[in-house]
Amino acid sequence: MSPLLHTAGTAHVGQGLTLVNVTTTEEAARQNNPNYSVAVLGRWLGEITEGEFRRLTDGHTVDVPDEVIESIQAMEQAGLVDQARVLRARFMPVGVDGLREQVGKTLGLDVDGDEARALAAELHTYQRVRNLDRLDIRRLAKEARTPARGALYDRYPGVLSRAGFDGEQTCLVTELPITYLAIGYSRTGFSPDEADLVPYRGRAARGAPEKTLLYAHPTQAEALLFPVDRARITRWLVRNDLVDQNDLVEAGGVAQWLVHQLASSGGKALAHDTPPPEGHPDHAVYELFGLLHSLSHQLLRALAVDSGYSETSLSEYLFPHDLAFAVYPNGGSDFTLGALRTVLEQNLDAVVTRAVDNDSCLYDPNCMLTNRGADHGCLQLPETACQHWNRNLSRWHLFGSPDGLRIGFWDPML
Repeated sequence: MSPLLHTAGTAHVGQGLTLVNVTTTEEAARQNNPNYSVAVLGRWLGEITEGEFRRLTDGHTVDVPDEVIESIQAMEQAGLVDQARVLRARFMPVGVDGLREQVGKTLGLDVDGDEARALAAELHTYQRVRNLDRLDIRRLAKEARTPARGALYDRYPGVLSRAGFDGEQTCLVTELPITYLAIGYSRTGFSPDEADLVPYRGRAARGAPEKTLLYAHPTQAEALLFPVDRARITRWLVRNDLVDQNDLVEAGGVAQWLVHQLASSGGKALAHDTPPPEGHPDHAVYELFGLLHSLSHQLLRALAVDSGYSETSLSEYLFPHDLAFAVYPNGGSDFTLGALRTVLEQNLDAVVTRAVDNDSCLYDPNCMLTNRGADHGCLQLPETACQHWNRNLSRWHLFGSPDGLRIGFWDPML
């Protein structure tokens, strides 16, 4: 039973795009540097350090004293490899040609091509978010004012780890720059397959040529950032026969494997409106994106209970390349009461536990059997909350399928 009600939403669908827009004069100058793409990709792969990345993209040259070079060489000969690497990263200039060759070989990309530039921009967005002012669990524990608070923060990493999140990297970003870009509207359909996009039109003055208008609404909001445990994702992919273990090892890990798959599909592997059949090159990526999207919705629903925000007042932002997501208030105002900070300070463990334990739906068993465990009684969220129009959601990703063939991400077997 799928009744379609005649509502304003079905007749007029606003089409837009949400962007994390970390923009500074310094970052704009970096992006114009010809070494920007190779530096970002090299930093992401761990081939260079953050300091080397900054020197490379800032265009700074370094005069290295002879005694420093001799000390580095002596350390390497004596087997002090780690100490030599630290000095080399601090003082020695980066070999751009060697870095370009290594990055291209690892990712299988033309480092100077459009695909590499687009990938670098995507990856650097997440890195810039990580560089914003943030409050993490380690800092909370260090600043705890009472023994009870200290004990609470000591429990956080274990709770997050059992739920498949990276407890060391989970944090609150105090001012996440979010921009909503309204680009037009469609009628009787959400996707390009269903309806045509109608852009907003306008004239600057009488008699002037008609122009296409884009409406941008920038705000800054606090956001909880949840990186997902990559080792657990690897086990989930392998146990569900989505990816062979050897393929992940050869790629250098699940994140590098994902980048390979997205590069080969031109990024389209994330944009399927219907599930690709098993055996399709994009099938595993589609399922992995569904897992990340389902995790995001489940955490957002749990946050709505304790944060003081309703589900309609919260939104998600997914960083699929980095296997992470953020949840933030979408009120459209720069002013915040600090509700998400309070969650981090007082009851993040309860929120995560609620998300893991809430495995049912008002419409079960029908929902779990026929809708793969996703309807408006469980995972589906209002349009204001979901970045991806409730596509590719399933409680099967989280809790397993009723027939037992699909292993859930929160199954104790993982």
